[in-house]
Amino acid sequence: MTEAAVGHRINPFSIHRSDGDSDDDPWTTAAMPRMIRNRIKPMIILGGVPKRQTAGVLAKRMKKERSQKKMAVRFGRCVHATDIPPTFGTHLRDFMHATSMHGLKYAAEKQATCIERFLWIALFLACFCTAVFFIMRMWSKWVSSPVIISVESTDFPNSQINFPTVSICNVNQVSNAIVLSLISSNRFYRDANMSRENVLDLLGGLMRGGVPDSGEDYITQLEDSIHMGDLTSANLTLFMRNVAQPCSQMLLYCEWQSKPVNCSNIFQLVPSNQGFCCVYNLQTIHLNRKRNRAVPLGQQPVKAYGEGVQMGLTVLLDAQIDDYALTSSFFRGFKVLIHHPEDQPDPSTKGFAVSPGDEVYVGVTASSIFSTEDVRLLAPTARNCRYNNENTLNYFSRYSQSNCLMERMAKTIARQCGCLPFYFLVGDEATAICRYKKKPCVQSAFHDFHKKDVHCPVNCNTTSYSADISRGQFPNGDFMSSRMARDINPNIISNESYLQNNVALLHVFFRDRSGIQYRRDVRYEWQDFVSAVGGLLGLGVGFSLLSLIEILYFCGLRSCLRRNRVFLAPAPVHPLNTVEFDVKKRHLRLHI
Repeated sequence: MTEAAVGHRINPFSIHRSDGDSDDDPWTTAAMPRMIRNRIKPMIILGGVPKRQTAGVLAKRMKKERSQKKMAVRFGRCVHATDIPPTFGTHLRDFMHATSMHGLKYAAEKQATCIERFLWIALFLACFCTAVFFIMRMWSKWVSSPVIISVESTDFPNSQINFPTVSICNVNQVSNAIVLSLISSNRFYRDANMSRENVLDLLGGLMRGGVPDSGEDYITQLEDSIHMGDLTSANLTLFMRNVAQPCSQMLLYCEWQSKPVNCSNIFQLVPSNQGFCCVYNLQTIHLNRKRNRAVPLGQQPVKAYGEGVQMGLTVLLDAQIDDYALTSSFFRGFKVLIHHPEDQPDPSTKGFAVSPGDEVYVGVTASSIFSTEDVRLLAPTARNCRYNNENTLNYFSRYSQSNCLMERMAKTIARQCGCLPFYFLVGDEATAICRYKKKPCVQSAFHDFHKKDVHCPVNCNTTSYSADISRGQFPNGDFMSSRMARDINPNIISNESYLQNNVALLHVFFRDRSGIQYRRDVRYEWQDFVSAVGGLLGLGVGFSLLSLIEILYFCGLRSCLRRNRVFLAPAPVHPLNTVEFDVKKRHLRLHI
């Protein structure tokens, strides 16, 4: 269709006319734009699609637009300036087009169908929910178990680890010779007409339980007849100490790192639940039933600067079989324990037997655990361990799991029975020693304690020891000419039968130069957790820190920054841009 016959698209600011048209023709004069504008007043453009409105609504709309809009020309285009801010939908579409997260821009395309939008949004939500699921599992693991233990070194030198405590307990709890001497020299026992068997029955009932041979009623009357302070009060501990085999008689010879030492200077006599034991390298002792004081310098744990028998402890033991009066087991000899320097000896649950006539080699392997400073920042209930200076105990100056269990057990027995067994050297000074008639209550309290779930966490920094034990027959012919044989009592050396039936040789040493060190650390630090969350969100939906900034920007920051600014929006499509004017027929053809 030619321009002369059909017409052409009209520029709203100029009128194209034919040469034959007259100036008086209203269709070709300057009044034509006004006529066309009046003709199309009922037409407005909303979103590029013309719609009809009533005259009143249209008048109000145009009045409002005239008061709020002004025409401006930018880059040859007609633009409206208005103070009406963009809507939430506008911000959402802009965000979906601009964001770096995957899939959203496809759902915001104008040409996309409803099915396409639904699929892309469903895929986005599915990937996002998958990432959130893995994040929640990681968070749950972090909260339930915030600490992880891993191998720090398999070659940690033993010179930096304390040598283990060696506790040697004779199965004979009472010396027969000492009991006979005590009965003959103490008038209380003579006045009570006590024999050796009566004393042993009484002590056996106090230590092992059960009904003595003399009968329960007789022992109770015997206790009542003894003057207060001898066997039924705190002096019972001192009494049991006096009737036990002294360390000076049990230990015939001692060497530390191939150097002879006085056994009395390095061993202590410490009570246990099976009598008194001679203990080496014990850090804490409790003989006054008061709160522990600071450990003296001489009681600090020692270290071994090497491996092998030459760099360990060697002890020659004398069981004195003929002096047995009251035993804790059915064999002859000793029960030896290898444990941590801060733990009290417990021969009823730990230890191994050393019989007379044996030479025993105990190769010790140590493994230590240390905790990082990040673990200290966690709550004790979260890390499930305690440091030594985090002491919550009443009767110990330093915390350890063994001390915690002993104190909890002592409190249970004292609460139920109103007394403590003689070997519990903890508690208040006013707490009495349990008499024989309290033995059933003590045993019941023991059972009740072990049935309960007692919360005593492990130490955050601790060392555990394991022993590899081997033994051979003792002595042989070369022992008589050794330095050890020259330093002990000649009467013992000269009697080979006594050596075979009463004496044992014990070696305790580090088997290797190094051990295993474990590291207790937090499972995730905050930067690890943020990195893991970012990795999962990035894998799922392409989320990053910039994506978070984009969300904050489009949700509120963008509106705040543009709050006092005039927004420029493209003007609606002008009606004349879709009007064709036929000059000859003199009418308008509107393309709607």
